[in-house]
Amino acid sequence: MKCDDCGLVYFSESFSDAELTRMYSGYRGSEYQQRRARYEPWYSEKINNAIGHSSDVLTVRLQHLETLLSDAITRNSKKFSPPTRVLDVGGDEGQFIPRSDSIIEKAVLEVSGVRPVDGARVFTSWSEVANFSPDMIMMCHVLEHVESARENVENASHILQPGGLLYIEIPLDRPNNIGRVFSRRIYMGYTRMICKVPLLFVVADLLSLVSRRFFGRPVPGSVIKQNEHINFFDGETIASVVEALGFELLRASVYKPSSGVPILDVSASGSLFVKK
Repeated sequence: MKCDDCGLVYFSESFSDAELTRMYSGYRGSEYQQRRARYEPWYSEKINNAIGHSSDVLTVRLQHLETLLSDAITRNSKKFSPPTRVLDVGGDEGQFIPRSDSIIEKAVLEVSGVRPVDGARVFTSWSEVANFSPDMIMMCHVLEHVESARENVENASHILQPGGLLYIEIPLDRPNNIGRVFSRRIYMGYTRMICKVPLLFVVADLLSLVSRRFFGRPVPGSVIKQNEHINFFDGETIASVVEALGFELLRASVYKPSSGVPILDVSASGSLFVKK
């Protein structure tokens, strides 16, 4: 499905709460990797460990955000002060929070049960966040995973005071050139058939991955798999929604945070907003 107003691409079917809980319980742990590799043999332990925990990946992501934040502060010193209390929504262990002398408190809003980095607090719901009073909220590679993407941005808007910062980073993996055949009844029948033989589904999934990577579109015989990413944005989609909720866009930047496996790498868009 595609929204003609903001350009959001999404799936018409939603995951159940039980499915989401199962997907993100022990997220990126060894059991998760082994379970996923049954249907994605290329999803190796190396790939799993590189996402979010490779020192090279971490350095690239931190440097990008720190440079963007520093530049925005220099250009807009009258609109806001450097952040002191940062909340990373879906921030894993808190390892992506900028390394800045101004930040004296940091926290993550995280449901996966991970142990945070030293000095970081953990919240499991938005209701716990209000007393923390963050002056910067981060949502990095989160909104593409959740059914309530807009609700998360609204929650951030309610908590941040004027002058508070909101940083949103999304992967630029929005599918393009998806043929109409993938929404027709014949495709649904084909999908049901190959799901009965998992190996056939794996082959069709790999065909989709390769053809979309090298040809920009899935070829006949592919499947469009709904897994972790259920929303697909671009920078304009994010800006149109966030600005309508009372924010001003300060800086936006596109870069490529490597996963450690080049064929899986996609660019990311980072946007920094200030609450009016």
